[in-house]
Amino acid sequence: MIRPVHVLNLGVALCLAMGCSSVAKRLTDPSYTGPFRSQYNHSSLGFESLKTVARVAILPTALPEGGLGTPQSEAAIEVQAGLIAELRQDGPFESVFYTPPKGRWLQGALELRTTEALPSQLLQDVQRQTSADAMLFSSLSTFQPYPPLRIGIKLTLVRVHDGVVLWQFDDGFNAGEALTLNDARKYLRESMGIETDPPPALSVDSPKRFIRYGVSRTVRLLKKDFQPAPNPQLGATNDLQKPSSASQSKKS
Repeated sequence: MIRPVHVLNLGVALCLAMGCSSVAKRLTDPSYTGPFRSQYNHSSLGFESLKTVARVAILPTALPEGGLGTPQSEAAIEVQAGLIAELRQDGPFESVFYTPPKGRWLQGALELRTTEALPSQLLQDVQRQTSADAMLFSSLSTFQPYPPLRIGIKLTLVRVHDGVVLWQFDDGFNAGEALTLNDARKYLRESMGIETDPPPALSVDSPKRFIRYGVSRTVRLLKKDFQPAPNPQLGATNDLQKPSSASQSKKS
């Protein structure tokens, strides 16, 4: 017969072992320790131009050139859904969805690629239908639904009243790259509550979740550019003045 005290000791030992394992994972797993991806190909006119945007019309996500298959179509739908969800969560502007009149501006297509010239009168139609200050075009530039997962996203934010491009993003996410994989696993844990194992385990095996990761990082960058630049810290200013003071004291 196992005494209760032995059962208690066994439970404590198991808890301690699990705790040690968790601590070890946090100290060694690159999804906790990094390095993480932080550099992306994007451009912005800056906060002064962006701060006037209060409402944005989101257009349907376009497919890659020649990408008419089911995987590409489903991925474009996921990009579009992810954009709307991410922007409506503490977004810097109000988001509304706009569907161009079929065949009127886009020659029968519902999507407009970010690389195409704006059709005539589209800006006026968007402003009339949505009262938006800007339009957000998105397109799926690449998509690979098998390991290593890859997705390319293009975003273009265009001011409605004059067609000026305010913000652009054109980059890809490749789960085969260590920095991106670390960042994706971190996103899965922190945003979705999904714990994964590092390679050689297949850490990211869901195209849908990987698309959401890529969209979240893209929108996070957009939100960041809508924030004013932080003022220089007083301590940093003092540090810059110290060498000058030191040189003056030497001269005296």
